[in-house]
Amino acid sequence: MDKRRSSGPKPRPTRLISSLSTVNIVILAENLRKTLGGREVVNLTFHVEPGSVTGLVGPNGAGKTVTIKMISGILRKSSGKLEVFGQDPWNNPKVHERMSVIFATPFYPREIKVGELLRDLGKLYGRDPRELTEEFQLTPHLQKRLNQLSSGLLQRVQLVASLMKDPELLVADEPTSNLDPTSRLQFQEIMKRLNGSGVTILISSHILSELERLVSHVIFISRGEVTFSGRINDVLKGEEEIHLLVDDPERALKVLGKGTREGGYLRVMGNFREIVDLLDDAGVKIINSRRASLDEVFKKFSSA
Repeated sequence: MDKRRSSGPKPRPTRLISSLSTVNIVILAENLRKTLGGREVVNLTFHVEPGSVTGLVGPNGAGKTVTIKMISGILRKSSGKLEVFGQDPWNNPKVHERMSVIFATPFYPREIKVGELLRDLGKLYGRDPRELTEEFQLTPHLQKRLNQLSSGLLQRVQLVASLMKDPELLVADEPTSNLDPTSRLQFQEIMKRLNGSGVTILISSHILSELERLVSHVIFISRGEVTFSGRINDVLKGEEEIHLLVDDPERALKVLGKGTREGGYLRVMGNFREIVDLLDDAGVKIINSRRASLDEVFKKFSSA
């Protein structure tokens, strides 16, 4: 058995990316365009840093899947610049051997058995699949065909298949869209563990509350263009929307001099720490509070 991995992938040294323009950048897109049916669907500029978990966020039709397909090398760009590890990913085995891709719907034949698929991939990448099979609790399901698996199990099979090549970059397009809450939590923990071992992750999702707990960076796209790209801390900091449940709403509104009531909560715009201090000094008890989430920010940047 291959002993390279005992509990997830081992940390790896950062490689020097070949292009000087992409040193310390895993993915670089500059004026990246794709035209389909005579219509330009994306025109994007962004980058993904090594060791990051970057969320690609946007409404349906924003261009997320098209972007991921270009990054994955299965769809050719129309114009602009796209580099993964300093090279164009289109039809490029050198890029593909360092990257794995997970789609919401697997592209493997649905009639193939789990064990057969993983053995074939093991032969292709020179790796014994048994360790990963046990780690992801797939051993009892090896004789099942893919079309007999639940969405959660099918996603685990995709994960094991993607890790067979020990990737430096994992790209996932809506990977939790068909999963139940328990499977989603399991997927998050796996992503955190992989990232902790040095794998860079780019993930798109509509389930923004999950992304908020997972990603270090975020790229918002709307109508095929980037409306924000940077650290998630930057997009959530500063003046924000805050929801407060207090023991005396009327007094709280007078102390703050602003805000509106929404059901039992107060909705206030401002700096969270300053608002809490003002209410505390005035003797107003805060029962519960909720700061701006990625959902609120998503709405703002989706309408940009």
